[in-house]
Amino acid sequence: MTLTEIYYLHEIGGKKNNEDYIWPVPGTASPDDKIFIVCDGVGGSENGEIASKIVAQSVGTALLKTATLEIDTPFINRLLSDARQKLIDYARLHQLSTNMATTFSLLIFLNEKAFISWCGDSRVYHIRKGEILFKTDDHSLVSSLVKSGEITQEEAQTHPQKNMLLKAVNADEADPEADGHWIDEVLDGDYFMLCTDGLLENIGDRDIKFLLEQNDRGSIDLVQSIQKFCYDKTRDNYSMYLVKVKTEEKKSPAKKKGTIGWLVILLILVLAAAAFAIKENYFRPKKVMNVVIPTNINKDSLDNADSLLHENAALHEKAAPPDSLPHRPDTPVAKIIPTPVPKADSSGKPVKTITKTDTSGSHIN
Repeated sequence: MTLTEIYYLHEIGGKKNNEDYIWPVPGTASPDDKIFIVCDGVGGSENGEIASKIVAQSVGTALLKTATLEIDTPFINRLLSDARQKLIDYARLHQLSTNMATTFSLLIFLNEKAFISWCGDSRVYHIRKGEILFKTDDHSLVSSLVKSGEITQEEAQTHPQKNMLLKAVNADEADPEADGHWIDEVLDGDYFMLCTDGLLENIGDRDIKFLLEQNDRGSIDLVQSIQKFCYDKTRDNYSMYLVKVKTEEKKSPAKKKGTIGWLVILLILVLAAAAFAIKENYFRPKKVMNVVIPTNINKDSLDNADSLLHENAALHEKAAPPDSLPHRPDTPVAKIIPTPVPKADSSGKPVKTITKTDTSGSHIN
């Protein structure tokens, strides 16, 4: 599994300082990265930017040294507990108040799966082909009111206590209790987005789906399009990591069965061809030429004929040559003049001889 697209935002928005923190730090994420963290320093507490940075760095660094088999919700909570202790130690060392807190959202890719953990109202989305398959539930007062049916989602956007959190990593409180969720199936082209609540002030779920669909078509600049919703409009800081996944294609069982079937047929054809070749070369009966002897001739007559031929040849050898025969002086001797024989083609017809002039001066008949 690799990442084909990585987008991020880390903007100050309408605040004087940026209390959000993203890990890896902006501009350093690569296609091989498997761990992404987005934290939002809790507004109203002192040193929120310190809390978000320490928690993100503490958990991220620890995960880089962790075996994948250990990843689960209790393990993440132990890492958050260690991060909380680091907040306390930092505050004491620098003589700061321990009234510092942060939200926490985490995405880890493990083989062909993904693990998500969160604490507070920073969200994580899993989106496939324009559909939101999973979205974290905010640990906030208004979210609980929406679940209970006391207020609508639209009323939650303007509720006076919309920023009140039920969970966070807080140095002044007990150990945090993050939630966790496994994505057992991650497919090629899936999107994952981690974001702070500031990004969602003016962007809803429909907007997110629309923007990703347009991005897949190559018709928009995704980051610039998100900025149009947030820039000079969001009162809070707004940050995100948005990544697109590339996975190896998995063959379905039906395809595997079909492939095996074709391989079996091919093997049968090869074996049949080999058997035919062996039969033709080693087991085909040899052809024997039949010699026909006439029935009216026996072996003795053939032997007698052979003897007569030998005797006739001997008599010719004893006979006088033709030049010793007597002849009359006045008998003219016939001279034999050879007559040129015309060339003939394959059908037996005479062929005229044509002399072809060669530019070199020689002739070809």
